[in-house]
Amino acid sequence: MDISGVTDYSGQHRVTTISMGKKKNKSSERIGHLPPQHDFFLNPHLDARFTRCPKCDGKTKLRKKPLLIVIKPAQVISLNKTCRYCADCDLLIAHKDELDELLESACRQLYPQLVGNEYCVFGTLDRKSWREGHHSSSLEDLLDTLHDFKRYLEFEPPRYVWVFEGDD
Repeated sequence: MDISGVTDYSGQHRVTTISMGKKKNKSSERIGHLPPQHDFFLNPHLDARFTRCPKCDGKTKLRKKPLLIVIKPAQVISLNKTCRYCADCDLLIAHKDELDELLESACRQLYPQLVGNEYCVFGTLDRKSWREGHHSSSLEDLLDTLHDFKRYLEFEPPRYVWVFEGDD
């Protein structure tokens, strides 16, 4: 994962754009066969739940999305996860602590040797195909129903400090 040099400041949140490799051409970046959807932010901050969008400060809504996740070394899993979503910015926010719990639970049942391994969220699956069970097909069928993310973003929530107002 390569952090590009693009950092801008939107409101009080620090925004960093992360690319998943060097840009060669559009087709080489994409893994899924469907058009890319959403900017994505995997929120590692336990104290910030982003009920307001970190880009536009609008209210975020809850959306349930089937996420395609690859667990190292090479196990693909799809989870129907409730995420925060800002329609104005097309930003999807998943909370890392919640995703960690779901993955740990799923891995304990299906892949006990992978519990605690690193993972990467690659994109969202087409809802209709996911409901019909195509997510359990071959990898090529899975990629036919995958929407990559447009961009991976990182945000730093504002940190507030207590200031003593004394007599001057």
